[in-house]
Amino acid sequence: MKLTVWDTAGQERFRTLTSSYYRGAHGIILVYDVERRTTFDNIQHWLEEVRMYATTDEMCKMLVANKIDKHSTRAVSRREGEEFARENNMLFMETSAKEETNVSAAFNELLQKILDSPELLHAAARTQAGMKHRSIGSHGGNSDGSRGGGCC
Repeated sequence: MKLTVWDTAGQERFRTLTSSYYRGAHGIILVYDVERRTTFDNIQHWLEEVRMYATTDEMCKMLVANKIDKHSTRAVSRREGEEFARENNMLFMETSAKEETNVSAAFNELLQKILDSPELLHAAARTQAGMKHRSIGSHGGNSDGSRGGGCC
């Protein structure tokens, strides 16, 4: 299994590149900061981009609430996050990167969900077979001059 992680930190300057992030991806994790309501509100926009650019409808999606170690300044409740995830057919997990709580568990759960999804495994096999037939140019890129890569 190959795992590529793109961390855009929700920054606007990465918006022009996002279509390539989603192409061929089998899973995606969208993260919001429980202290900042705007990061949660922006998840809907990111999810719309996933739907627009993803090459498979079966993509596994996970919503992660981060910074749960900040109990006193929480702006988004666990219930809100769980409800949003359920409404959008996403896995849900709360994490604290600072305290290293559930960070590995989030990746492990998403990967397990991908492995448990036969339609994604078949799509991955077709993608891998197609990549074997690509010719590689002398500059390390594809024959069309572009660089290889992908997500998940």
